[in-house]
Amino acid sequence: MQNSGILLTNYPRLLQRFSMAPVNDESNTVDVVYGYDLKVDNHQVSLNIARDLIMALLTFEKIYIEADHILDVLHVFGSESVKKLLRLHILIIIPDKNFTPVMLRDNKGRWKHDFISYPLGGNDFHLKQIHKWSHVEYQLRSQGFNETETNAIIYLVDENSVNISNEKDLLDKIIQETERDSVSTPFLADPNFWRCRPDGRWEYNQVSINRLHELNKSAVLSAELGINNVKMDAEISSIMLKKVSSVFPTPLHEGTDALIRIEQQKGFPDLGDLFVNKIINLDEILKLRDSFNGKIFRYWAKASNYEEDLMRQDIMNSVQNVLGSKCLKPMRILACNLLSLAGFLPGLAASAFDSYILEKVLIGWHPNFFLDNDLKKMIDSSVEENDRQNKDMLRRQMFKGVGRNDLCPCGSGKKFKNCHGRD
Repeated sequence: MQNSGILLTNYPRLLQRFSMAPVNDESNTVDVVYGYDLKVDNHQVSLNIARDLIMALLTFEKIYIEADHILDVLHVFGSESVKKLLRLHILIIIPDKNFTPVMLRDNKGRWKHDFISYPLGGNDFHLKQIHKWSHVEYQLRSQGFNETETNAIIYLVDENSVNISNEKDLLDKIIQETERDSVSTPFLADPNFWRCRPDGRWEYNQVSINRLHELNKSAVLSAELGINNVKMDAEISSIMLKKVSSVFPTPLHEGTDALIRIEQQKGFPDLGDLFVNKIINLDEILKLRDSFNGKIFRYWAKASNYEEDLMRQDIMNSVQNVLGSKCLKPMRILACNLLSLAGFLPGLAASAFDSYILEKVLIGWHPNFFLDNDLKKMIDSSVEENDRQNKDMLRRQMFKGVGRNDLCPCGSGKKFKNCHGRD
């Protein structure tokens, strides 16, 4: 059976703002915005990481993560477990030192989406040399890992990494994809991306564009690496619909995979919760993965024809056979929806679009996007707050000098304090 893999990218990227300038030339300072102002519940994040990784272990042969997220997995699974997954060649690392999606503003005030090399930050210690895993080494050392442990993890990471042959070409493809999207009709018509200000100028929501840039990066990376399954921010669903709206005569079908429906069933054990609470350990999960019954997970995950009742019973039996009484308490695992692009492109001409992602789909890459709705809600909230702050700042600029008891300049006939000056 051909190896199957999944790329897990649904990790919160917390907001970072900083400035960079060439040495001895501060006139060329560039402002950088990265991530989102997320309100994160650390315990919930740990649960989600455990749930995602465990279900990926049971349903896919290979699990891909970007190097930047190794520390997230280490916090939940611990060093010994992560090293074991690397030694078994189950956990595969994508070198992402130069793949940090950001918005950049130059000294003339112009914003653009781009990438930067992942910043090391701080001077807590001196790295002996700079290499493609330097940002991972910095994270490990700054979290208290000693030199021997850090070197062992770095060695295993390098041994279990994918090779990206032409980084610059790939980065250019992602930037072009985002540039194409951001000026296409479906995105221009969406007020979450573009809006016309009261003074007649058009502006875009930089947080929304950065989110689009992040989603395009994940999709292009998985297409380039031939990974057919991606767990990511559920906003990818609306992004893909916008990409294909001018190509497909009917909407894409968004459904729920049978395996996900089974996970939602009352009585299915929440393996992530059991792991975080130290009721089960990685060895038991791997025993379930490697047992005869455990292989049923991966068989059913790939099957196109199945009886769902039989599938449910087989999976429950495999869990009970290996984990036994530890899974007797009825629990539910957090579910995710599945968006599949398979089967929607027969007969379409390649000239119908110039999207790298859609072109890859056309020639046979049919990805399954597992939609993380919890992450989507967090980012949606961050985008809305950013939009509110931008509107408030614009309103202050446009109505500067208007008194609270003056008539509102908008012509409503109300006092300014009861109209556009209300907040």
